[in-house]
Amino acid sequence: MKTPLLNVIQQPTDTEDSGGCDASLPATKAVIFGQLQALFPHGCRRVLLITPPESPEKDFNRDLVLSKRYPCFPPYGPGVLAHNLEKRGYQGALLDLNFQVLKHVHEHPQDFNFRVWEEYLDEKILAFQPDLIGISVMFTISRPSLADVATYLKKTHPSIPIIAGGIFVSNDVESVLRTVPQIDIGSFYEADRSLPDLLDVVNGLRPVSDIRQVAIIKDGTFVSTRERATPTNQEIDVQPEYYDLPIGEYARYGSMGAYNFMRGERLASTVISNRGCRAKCSFCAVRNFNDISVRGRAVSSVVDEMEHVRDQFGVTHFMWLDDDLLYNTTRAISLFKEITRRKLNITWDASNGLIAAAITPELMEAASDSGCIGFNLGLESGNDRILKSIHKPGTTQSYRKARRILDRYPHIFVKGFMIIGFPHETIAQIRDTVTLGCELQFGWYPLQLLTTLPGTEITLSMIEQGLIKPPTDASFKGLAAGSKSKGGGTLRQREQTEKVSAREFVDLLATLPADHVPTTAELDDLWFVADYKMNYEKLLHIHEPVKLRNIRVMLRQITDEYTVDNAMGNLFLAVIASKLHEFDESQQRLALAIRYQQESAYWTKRFTVLGMMEIADRVQTANSLTGPLAA
Repeated sequence: MKTPLLNVIQQPTDTEDSGGCDASLPATKAVIFGQLQALFPHGCRRVLLITPPESPEKDFNRDLVLSKRYPCFPPYGPGVLAHNLEKRGYQGALLDLNFQVLKHVHEHPQDFNFRVWEEYLDEKILAFQPDLIGISVMFTISRPSLADVATYLKKTHPSIPIIAGGIFVSNDVESVLRTVPQIDIGSFYEADRSLPDLLDVVNGLRPVSDIRQVAIIKDGTFVSTRERATPTNQEIDVQPEYYDLPIGEYARYGSMGAYNFMRGERLASTVISNRGCRAKCSFCAVRNFNDISVRGRAVSSVVDEMEHVRDQFGVTHFMWLDDDLLYNTTRAISLFKEITRRKLNITWDASNGLIAAAITPELMEAASDSGCIGFNLGLESGNDRILKSIHKPGTTQSYRKARRILDRYPHIFVKGFMIIGFPHETIAQIRDTVTLGCELQFGWYPLQLLTTLPGTEITLSMIEQGLIKPPTDASFKGLAAGSKSKGGGTLRQREQTEKVSAREFVDLLATLPADHVPTTAELDDLWFVADYKMNYEKLLHIHEPVKLRNIRVMLRQITDEYTVDNAMGNLFLAVIASKLHEFDESQQRLALAIRYQQESAYWTKRFTVLGMMEIADRVQTANSLTGPLAA
C-alpha cells in the first residue's frame, strides 16, 4: 500500500497546459513549477547533500557515543544520488554531520560541543557554494535534528533552497513540510531519478511534466505530484560517490549493523545488491519507499564495489543494506560465489534481515564460504494466523525448515526478529511466539512492541478501527536493549528508577487467560517475560560450544558495555561459562549477578518470579562440583 498523499490540490484540467504539464495534474505541476522558478531564478547546478545528526541534542548521550552504540553508517543513499547527479552534469558534494559529531565526541570526550556540526556546515557551504541543499533522513528519531539543521540553514543561509527526503520524509511528507516550514521542497521515495529530473526542469532541459515525487506547501495548501519516477537499473547499478568522506573511519566511532561483536577489529562499510522486497508485510514501509518491484544490480558490479572499498579504505567487513538479499536464489548464490572466487577475504552480515523461506542448503554453503558471520531473519511471530494476517512470506513450518539447514552452520550467528502487540493478538498467540523462539534456538531474538509507522497498511487499519490515533513522535516506542535515548531506553529507565522500591511484577504470560488481548500497560511486562524466555532461559537448553561462545560474545557486549549492573546478563554469562567448563569465570559472573540482584528491588522481583534464584543455585552447585551445568 502506497503512502497516501493527502490534500493534493485538485483543480480542473487547464485547456492551456503551460510548460507541458502532465494531463492528469497540470494545475498541480504548474503550481510547483512556479515555486521552483521563484526558488531558483538563476537555475541550479551545485547540490550539497547532508546527513544530520541521528540523535537530537536533547537526547544525546556522551557515554553511549563512547561505547559506540550510536549508528555510524556511510551515507550510501546520498552517495548513489550524488553519482546520478554527476552523471546528469551537476556538481555534488556530501557532508555527514552525524559522523562529524560522533568523531568530535571521541576526540573531545570531556569538552565536546554537540553543535560543532554548525561549523562543519558553514565551512562546507563557504567552500562549495551550493545552489541547493538536500537533507536526507532515514529514521523518525532524527526528526528534531532535521528541524534543527533546516532552521539553522534558513537563519544563516536564507537564499539557499532546502529539499528534504529519505524514508522518514517519505512516510509523512506533508507533516514534515508543515512542522518544518524552513524546508522548501519535500522529496519522497527514491530520488535517484526524480531529483535529477527536477533539476533538469529547473534548468529548462526537461518539460514540467517530468516533475514527480515532490511536494510543497503553497499558501497553506499541500501540493504534491502523485506519480513515481522509479529509478532504472542504470541508475541503481552504480557505486556511491563518497567524495572526500573517510569511509574507513566510520566503524571507529559508532555501530554499523547488528554484528559489531562478531567482526572484531575489522573496518566496516555497507553495500547493496538490490532494492525493494518481495514481501508485503503490513507493518513495513519498504514497499512504500521502493515500490513493489525488486531491482537487482549486476553481480560483477556489486563485487567490483566491494573490492574498490576494500582497496581504497581498508574495509574488510560489509553489511548488506538489502531488504531482500536472497531475492532470486540463483543470483544470490552467484553473488556469494563471486566473492569467494575473487578471494576478497572479507566478512559480511545481513542486519536488515533475510526471508527464512528463501534459505536453501546450496545458498547457505555459498554464504558461509564467502564470509558470512551473521544475519537476521524476519520471523515476527510464532503463530501462523498472525503471520497470515500481516502478510509474512513464510510460516512456522518454513522457519523450522530453515533451522534444520542453519544448524549445520553454528559459527554463523542468527538472530530472529520478533514482534508482539499486533492488533487483536492474544496471550495464546504471544505464547506461540515464545515457544517457537525457544524451539528454534537461534542465537538471539531482538524483540519489539509493534511500531506503527505512518502510511503502512497496519497503521492505517488500526486508525480506521479506532485502536490507535494517527502516529506522532510520541507513538514510536521500542524496548530493545540498544535504545539510543539519553536514559538508555524505557526498560533501562525503569530498572534505574525501581532500584529501591519496585512496582509489582507478574509473569503475565503464564497468568493471563489465553484469549486475553493485552493492554498497552500489560505489554511492557509481557515484553520482559518473552525476552527472558527466548533470549536467556533458553540458554539452559543449548549445548553446542560454538553457539554458546558466539552468544557469550554478544552478551558480554550487552552486560559489560551497555548495562554494566545487569544482574540477569551476568547470571546467564555464568551459565554459559559453566557449560563451557570455565568455572572461575562462571563464579565471578555469578557473584556479580547476586550482588546486582541484592542491590536492586527491580532485579530481586524478577529473579524471584522467573525462577532465576534457583538457576543461580544450580550454577553454584555445578561449579562447586566442577562439572557441567545440567540442563
